[in-house]
Amino acid sequence: MERTESKVVQVAPDYENDKIQEMEAFGWNLQGRQEIHQEGDAEGKPSLTGSKYVITVKISHYVKLHFARSLSTPNLDRVRKLENEYFSMIFPEWPSLKGPAGLVVFAVLALIVVIRTINDPQAPTGGMIVVALLFGGGGGAWLKSRLAKRAQASKQISANTARRVELMGETQRLLAQSAGAAG
Repeated sequence: MERTESKVVQVAPDYENDKIQEMEAFGWNLQGRQEIHQEGDAEGKPSLTGSKYVITVKISHYVKLHFARSLSTPNLDRVRKLENEYFSMIFPEWPSLKGPAGLVVFAVLALIVVIRTINDPQAPTGGMIVVALLFGGGGGAWLKSRLAKRAQASKQISANTARRVELMGETQRLLAQSAGAAG
């Protein structure tokens, strides 16, 4: 009887087929699946950016996939190294723009109030201008910082996605060579 290693992975139902293809690319064969209807962690994909990097989410419905791989697979040590690098990549979350954008909107609204009351001698326009400028400046600086962090995250996501494609290609070449040598 052939010796094998096995692995169990939990995924969101929408990501099930992608995960199976991903695991098969590293020489794993699907042995079984089980649908779970209770809270747990599972792999999924973010939907806002449309990219294919993986995130871990808390869900109440997920699929457990059981995979097996032969220990006699040629180049298995190299495949394992490539697989470990592939799955250990970190994909940062996008920094939210809600907070800084809110401050900027507040500052704009305050300036609108100041402009509308500028002819009223009893309106405290001086203080309002200072408050609006402080909130606008702080919000603008915060927004600029968040946009820089988003650009950095986007750059890392692109680099990691490209590296994942390279790793997948290298793994498939190794496994194809193994299959060619065996056949």
